[in-house]
Order: sequence, then C-alpha cells, then structure tokens
Amino acid sequence: MMRLPPFQYVAPESLEQACRFMEEYGSESKLMAGGTDLVPSLKLGNLAPRHIVNLSAIPHLDEIGFDERSGLHLGALVKLHSLEKSPVILEKYPAIAQAATCVGSPQLREMGTVGGNLNIETRCLYYNQPDFWRAFRPTCIKMGGDTCNAIGGGRKCFAVFSGDLAPVMIALGARATLVSAQGERNVAVKELYTGNGAKPLSMKPEEILIGIDLPAPEKGTSSSYSKFAVRKAIDFPLASVATLVTLDGEEKVCRAARVVIGAVGTRPEEVEGIGELLEEKRLTYELIEEAARLAFKAARPIANRGSSPSYRKRMIEVLLRRALSSALSDTELGKEHMR
Repeated sequence: MMRLPPFQYVAPESLEQACRFMEEYGSESKLMAGGTDLVPSLKLGNLAPRHIVNLSAIPHLDEIGFDERSGLHLGALVKLHSLEKSPVILEKYPAIAQAATCVGSPQLREMGTVGGNLNIETRCLYYNQPDFWRAFRPTCIKMGGDTCNAIGGGRKCFAVFSGDLAPVMIALGARATLVSAQGERNVAVKELYTGNGAKPLSMKPEEILIGIDLPAPEKGTSSSYSKFAVRKAIDFPLASVATLVTLDGEEKVCRAARVVIGAVGTRPEEVEGIGELLEEKRLTYELIEEAARLAFKAARPIANRGSSPSYRKRMIEVLLRRALSSALSDTELGKEHMR
C-alpha cells in the first residue's frame, strides 16, 4: 500500500490567512483544492512538501459569474462538474464544457477544480512512477537530478503538460488572477507556463491562483476542444486541440482564429500562422488542410507518454481538421467533412 508522506496540514478560512501561510511556508508547501492530482503524487513519492494548505474552506472561490459586457468569471475552486453543467458555459463557451467533460471520471470531476487543473504537474513515463521503481534509474531532472531519462541523457526536462483546461483558456484569451501577501497581479493564462518540464509554472511559490476571467464571445464565435487518449475516461490526453473561430456573414468569412495544441510539449502552445492564414478569408477545404498541416509541424512530442510520437503528431492534424470542419457544420462543406 502506498502511504502519504508526513506533512503539516492547514485549512485557512480566508484568503488573507492562506496568503500568510504561503508567505511563511513558501516552496516547502503545496496548495490543495480537490486533491485529485496532488494526493496520487504524494503517494508515489513525486512530491514531499512539509506543509499542505487546503483552500477548500475559503468562501467565494467556487463561484461562476457572467456579464454580457465583461464576460465570464470562474473562481479557482469551481468544480469541473459545474463547468460541464453550467447553462452559460454550455451556450457561450462550449469548449470549456467539452474540456471539463474530458477530465477523468465523474467522481474525479466532482472533486477536481479549475485551479487544480490549470496548475496540474507535468507528466512523464519515467517520473510518474513509484519511488521504488525510480530507484533503479538515474535521478531525472524533475526529481532533482541532471539528466532526462525520456530522451536518454538530455539536459532539459521534457515532461509533458497534460491539463485539459489550459489549451482552451489560452485559445479563449483568458486571464488569471494571482494573489499573495505582497498583493495581486493579473496575467494571461498562457504566461502561467514556462515551457520547463521540471518547473512548469511561472507562479511564485507564495502565490495563489484565485480566479480566471474570459472576455465575452463575439457574435459568430464558436469554440471547441478535443483530445486523443487511449481510453475515453480517466486517461490524460496524449494530444489535444483547442480552437476559437469567429465567422462573419453568410459567406462564413473568418474574422478571428486561434488554435492551441496540448499534451505534445512541456506547455500548451498556440500554433503560429493559423490566424494569418484564415483571417479575412472564407473557410475552404484547402485552407482547412493547410491549417492542419501547420498544426502538424508545430507539434513536437517525444517518447515519454503512452503512444508513439509520430502517431500523437498525426492526431494533432486530425483533431484540428475535425474542429475547423465543425465550425462550418451548418454549411455544405462542413456537413461533408463531419460525415
């Protein structure tokens, strides 16, 4: 039986109290919301913090708010199951509901939170193993060593960021609010991720993610999220694609397009060139194929997950082709591609 390591557990009842705890404990602490990712990591021996700060008792961090002008606000403690059930999210931000539905199982979504999924640890076949298994391999960079076992001696950690919500939030232009004893700051969600597999988050050790804000969608905007995994339930994505497309008029001229790919690198990445390719043009089969090829070129997975890099790379292309075709589902072109 895998047991939890020893730690001091605290459950602050206010944000101010939580900030004081984090100021005192700093890098020796871990924040806990639903615990669906943290607890398994503790049992595997991947993490061994001296302090656990549980945020679940802090009021108002589990609220969803929407305004036609200012957009959507999600508290960091909003449960994932709330995202897949919320009428306003289903209507205005369908990609968020799709991503939430993809996470784990119904039981895990009842516990998992927005903040927890955005702050999820990077994953690797050589890291996410029990400590007795890792004892027979060189200590990897993510565990404090100086080599990446995934590529046989590399000096950079290639652990993969596999959260489902982050690609969607980046595609939708979301911003995150972080607080600490020093004050509050607001950053684009894409700035939360460093691209360093060993230290994937740019947040300071004492900072707490308390909320996410998204702009109100423009008329004609559609969003989607899809992922490839070995199983439909439980599994983390092996490749994922989040899209935002704004179409104007009966000719379906593209006014805005953004594509973010996930689970094929150390952070979610916006695919460069797709906006310039599609904007101010009517979507056609040829444009969709060209955009899919751009996404294929942008994906650079390595052999540190449960499927071959070449197959995951190809699935990025497939998922994007389906997503852009879906944006045209009310046209003859879209109907043809969705068959």
